[in-house]
Amino acid sequence: MSRIRPLRRGGTFALAAVLALATAACGSDDKEGGSTAAPVATEAPGATAVDAPPATEGQPEATSAPNTAAAGGEPVTIDWWHIQNNDPGKADWQAMADAYTAAHPNVTIKINVMENEAFKAALQTNLQAGDVPDLFQSWGGGGLREQVEAGLVQDITESSKDFIGDLNAGVTGLYNVDGKQYGIPFDAGMVGFWYNKELFTQAGIEAPPATWDEFLDVVQKLKDAGITPIAVGAGDKWPAHFYYSYLMIRLGGQELMDSIAADGNFDRPEVIKAGQELQRLIELEPFQAGFLATPWDGADGEAGYMGSGQAAMDLMGQWAPGAFRSAGAGGDDLPFELGWFPFPMVEGGAGAATDAFGGGNGFAVGKDAPPEAVDFLRFITSVDNAKIWGAHSGLPVTKGAESSVIDPNQQMVLAGLNDATFLQLFLDQFFTPDVGAAVNDAVQTLFAGEASPEEIAATITSAAQSG
Repeated sequence: MSRIRPLRRGGTFALAAVLALATAACGSDDKEGGSTAAPVATEAPGATAVDAPPATEGQPEATSAPNTAAAGGEPVTIDWWHIQNNDPGKADWQAMADAYTAAHPNVTIKINVMENEAFKAALQTNLQAGDVPDLFQSWGGGGLREQVEAGLVQDITESSKDFIGDLNAGVTGLYNVDGKQYGIPFDAGMVGFWYNKELFTQAGIEAPPATWDEFLDVVQKLKDAGITPIAVGAGDKWPAHFYYSYLMIRLGGQELMDSIAADGNFDRPEVIKAGQELQRLIELEPFQAGFLATPWDGADGEAGYMGSGQAAMDLMGQWAPGAFRSAGAGGDDLPFELGWFPFPMVEGGAGAATDAFGGGNGFAVGKDAPPEAVDFLRFITSVDNAKIWGAHSGLPVTKGAESSVIDPNQQMVLAGLNDATFLQLFLDQFFTPDVGAAVNDAVQTLFAGEASPEEIAATITSAAQSG
């Protein structure tokens, strides 16, 4: 049974009861259906409304929405912000919104789709102004707790109680603060290495590396073959923190992460060692040109470099293949065969092979959201719609949707998640936003060669213990 780490509270780090992550379906953090209906979106503050994309041939359509909320009543508008800006996820959400509004003619769903970083900036502006979307992308964790304490999100404990039990308990717990539910997940997953099998073959690499030293050898072999080993979007910072975080987990395991959660002290031998091992990788110069300014998404981003076959490996979550196709290949298929392997073990580390790093995606419910907003969450996480998500975009958290995950690589991610005995939530989501930003900022300085492992550990500790 895998366990997702709970979040810190207030200015001190308090470890809540560990949440069980059932081996039921788990799922995709950025991600992807089809609709021929006219667009229902209109412009909302801080974002641009999007038209419904055309249906994709061969994709299943969203199921009809049951009349679980009053149909034909007073007009209701749901302001929905999400970051699934690539198909098929973008089209899947549109199709489900169309299906829901067709069954509830009094409901209009105003969809605002944004890239991840643009979403975060726009949401922060709206939250500061008290203009909260009815439904908005959320990863739970410390950020959600701050929103709860600021009175910006709605307690949906009662309104969700008749369907929340159909979802993975461990993942729904990420949206629970002090025993009350404020959001609903739709998928979850873990980070691992996606790799281009053809480039591995060109470099004479017969199998993915199992240990960190083997991984560094693979990087060198790729360089010797004239191949860029790794794509990374260090300009967005959070993709770079994946390396640092995973090395901490491999070196210290759950005991280390529990200790850091308890006192906010990153100035520990295992954390310093994680920085030193990351330095070994950085010194090999394995990344694409301009990586410090490269974003995650887009043709000129990490996803584009990997998806177009310009790099051999990419450390990312289960949502990555869809982004690779959209940003790099520009179609339904990649121009190469994609593989996946878990983050390598570090020799001498205290971490277990079943320790994982990842998280999930969901939607928080704004403070003034109408009841129909929660009913819409019930609809998109129903088994039939969760199966659409699993077939196209990620790893759904709805029990009974497991069979929809048919992609061999995603099945490997799902198996790794189900085998996990410990799952550490992304550090920039696990902690509150100020501490998460300190982690991301500090790691970028290490990537840039502007700070030492000791210095970045001290910097993050200062931020974590200053609350």
